[in-house]
Amino acid sequence: MDTTDNLYHLNLSQDSGIESPEGSYGAAEIAAAIGEFPDDYRIPFSMHVQGYKYAEIAEHMGLPLGTVKSRIFFARRKLQERFADYRYDA
Repeated sequence: MDTTDNLYHLNLSQDSGIESPEGSYGAAEIAAAIGEFPDDYRIPFSMHVQGYKYAEIAEHMGLPLGTVKSRIFFARRKLQERFADYRYDA
């Protein structure tokens, strides 16, 4: 029987970056990059990351579903381009 005090850590992968300064720095950089997006892209992308479905975002913003999908797609692409050279070495 495992008597580990912090049992909630057992299901985390070893490279989760939870206590990694490099992982924290990467998350802060990504959050800052998202914050620089115009509202038209930042809001739907942030909602998508928070778990909202495309239809919920479209309804909330009063936009067609296709517009929401394309804005999230382009926001994701901008992040991929900006962090193309970012490498996480566990």
